[in-house]
Amino acid sequence: MCVAVERGNPDFRAFAEVEGSRFKRMSIAYSVCLNGFILGCQKMLFVDASHLNGPYKGTLLGAIALDADDHLFDVTSAIVSGENNENWYWFLSVLHENLGGMKPVIISDRHKSLLYAVPRVFGLENHCYCLVHLRENFVKFARS
Repeated sequence: MCVAVERGNPDFRAFAEVEGSRFKRMSIAYSVCLNGFILGCQKMLFVDASHLNGPYKGTLLGAIALDADDHLFDVTSAIVSGENNENWYWFLSVLHENLGGMKPVIISDRHKSLLYAVPRVFGLENHCYCLVHLRENFVKFARS
């Protein structure tokens, strides 16, 4: 079941999914961040995941941009069960909907789940790879 929340604050968008009484995933976006991206940032998003430690496991998915002064600008984030095809597809679909159908360039680390999800939501022509990750992968490959 998916629940969209806008209670008392129309400038806040949250999408949560539960299975029975168990939390599955949740995305949070503030309209000020979405509008800031649409109106004042370069039309590219850097997406990545960070695995959570502690008593509550999961993965934090995030999308950031560069503003007009080349400073990092947080656009949206989500907490999901893990970094997999289903969760990345869900996160990017919610992001696409929140951006009103805009298709910015997506820059990623070439994770296999992003290679699956980005073309299905934003199109293959809008997917680029982060040079830092490409360099790291090349160095690992060259050493072996």
